[in-house]
Amino acid sequence: MKILVDGDSCPVLDIIINFARDNDLSLLVFFDINHEPALDYGTSVLVDLENQEINQEILSRIETQDLVITQDYGLASQVLDRGAYAVNQQGLIYTAVNLKRLLNQRKARARKRRAESGNNDKPLTRQRKKERTWQDDVKFYRALKEVSQEAVTTKSQGGNK
Repeated sequence: MKILVDGDSCPVLDIIINFARDNDLSLLVFFDINHEPALDYGTSVLVDLENQEINQEILSRIETQDLVITQDYGLASQVLDRGAYAVNQQGLIYTAVNLKRLLNQRKARARKRRAESGNNDKPLTRQRKKERTWQDDVKFYRALKEVSQEAVTTKSQGGNK
């Protein structure tokens, strides 16, 4: 199992690095050419700024039982289709069921934004995200642990997910 991270603006990168190091897991962190931080563990993979280039690079490198950290629902769906795991930075372990719900919610929000954009009486605003807490970090760490344990169990039983 290796961990692949959509690294641009990832607030849990330090947790991922420590987890990968502590569990002797390979780590690939994908950045566009404007965001490469120095990593003390793992490998940085620089990708052009082209639309969806990071996603394509991640997909070209995943194998069954790998773990991808991303907030991108489309990427998460493709990762699951390839027999790998996907988790977001909040600790949500993506499944086919919750991805379908999330994609439907996103479509509904987009429809609402389009409908509201025709009404110039009020400005179109996005919901402000709340600040990250230590509880968020604990939830994310637990998700990493759960997925890695499931991957090890599945592998030891000789099967795929």
